[in-house]
Amino acid sequence: MKSLALVLVFCAFVSLSDSACSLTLLKSGENHCIDHYDNFKHLMGSTWTNRNCVKCTCSPGKMKCCDVMGRASVMTKGCIVKYNYKRCTFHVFHPKDPTIICDYGVVGK
Repeated sequence: MKSLALVLVFCAFVSLSDSACSLTLLKSGENHCIDHYDNFKHLMGSTWTNRNCVKCTCSPGKMKCCDVMGRASVMTKGCIVKYNYKRCTFHVFHPKDPTIICDYGVVGK
């Protein structure tokens, strides 16, 4: 019982220390993972990137998912972000004046 409590505490620290990744523990005997972003089942040992640009790996006992694109936080007034979920990229720009350089930060990558 103490081992289970220690694992749960460790998982909480993992999620707090790396906001770009998550770890899901699987029930004993599970032979697949369910991607919580799109609800698809994936075979044990597989790796995939879903339509939200989150890359997941299904391993015995766990599923690890990490954001491969990140999310931009724009600091320059008037600038916007356009995400391309097919390529897992984004572009930050000023729609009315392309000569303005937009300052931004990336969270979650």
